[in-house]
Amino acid sequence: MSDAVHHLQALKAPLRGVKVLDVSRFLAGPYAGWILAELGADVVKVEDSGRPDEARSVGPYFAGEQSLYFAALNSGKRSLAVQLASQQGRDVVLRLAQEADVVVDNNKPGVMDKLGLGAEVLAEANPQLITCSLSGFGTTGPLFDRPGYDYTMQAVSGVMSMTGEPDSPPGKAGISYVDHAGGLTAALAVCAGLVGRYKSGSGGHIELALYDIQMSMLSYLAAWQLNGGYEAERTPAASHPSLIPAQNFETGDGHISIFVGNDGMWSRLAAKLDDALLLEERFRKLTGRQAHRELVLSRLQAVLLSQPTAYWVAALTEVGVPAAPINSLKEALEGPHTVARDLVQTADHPSYGSYRYVGGPLPSLRDGALRPAPLLGEHTREIMVDLGFADSEIDQLVAQQHVLAGDSETATSEAAPSASARC
Repeated sequence: MSDAVHHLQALKAPLRGVKVLDVSRFLAGPYAGWILAELGADVVKVEDSGRPDEARSVGPYFAGEQSLYFAALNSGKRSLAVQLASQQGRDVVLRLAQEADVVVDNNKPGVMDKLGLGAEVLAEANPQLITCSLSGFGTTGPLFDRPGYDYTMQAVSGVMSMTGEPDSPPGKAGISYVDHAGGLTAALAVCAGLVGRYKSGSGGHIELALYDIQMSMLSYLAAWQLNGGYEAERTPAASHPSLIPAQNFETGDGHISIFVGNDGMWSRLAAKLDDALLLEERFRKLTGRQAHRELVLSRLQAVLLSQPTAYWVAALTEVGVPAAPINSLKEALEGPHTVARDLVQTADHPSYGSYRYVGGPLPSLRDGALRPAPLLGEHTREIMVDLGFADSEIDQLVAQQHVLAGDSETATSEAAPSASARC
């Protein structure tokens, strides 16, 4: 085996040995923690035993008593459940923070301070700690104290005004992409923070906002508007505002997505379709296609209706023109490329059984399968023992309801869904 291959193998689980406290809920924060777990970090999900992550109750699908929404975002983590309203519960978290490398939260500004776990308190407990707070609107500006969710960000950023058909009301993307982008950004920020700590020897605080992240993704559209007065509108068939053709088309049996990114692609597409009108010289350049947009698109649509989707995908792919079927969710998950890249993972929990989920966005850095998503407080005792707590101390804190341990009766009786909602 070559030295280069050995070097590549060394990149597996690059965050092994890094301890992360994930004090977040729902989607963006947990997604960040999950990515860090996939990179090898020991991620401890810290929840209030009286008010756990609301994602634990999100239906309609469950594996036994475990919400599949929660499971999809929390595989690879251990669970610590404490009563954050009590000093004894907070002390357990502070003791854990003294040994941790990173704390991630996605609460509204000020919430962590009210819990006694703000960045300053954590820094005092552990000066080398990297703290990363991801809120909706950040800690400054007129909207800083407003709640901010993915829907909110798609609306306020102008994205909804550009989504959907021209004669339809504003729409949203099919997935919560702002939350996912927020999680990715937080994971990136944490890795950057760890590099910075390696260089400086000290930790620090990172403040992120979903609003900033969404606004940054406006990229070239923002540049067009800021410098050229561009007014974005909803476009038909999910078409690109300037490239032609780059949109969805109907075929003989369904729909296809075609993206012609340059004039060379157009020449190959026109030659493959062998249509006299589309082969005309006036359409060879993008400026010509823009000048005759409706004529080009209507003729192309008429040609594509003559054959099924699979035929056109194969034909256009053969000549290097990006084309893909408009898959359903089921088709995408069962597709040969998904299978070949081993993107669907399986986790098996001794209490609630097995479930399948799509792995994280960095599969080449993953080192084996992740542990299944934890039950509330499943690892509390294990974590506290590692911190030096005696069993008698843990038993007393459990009895006083300052912590919730996985071996207590309540730890395995999370609000179970009705049988009709389980899968």
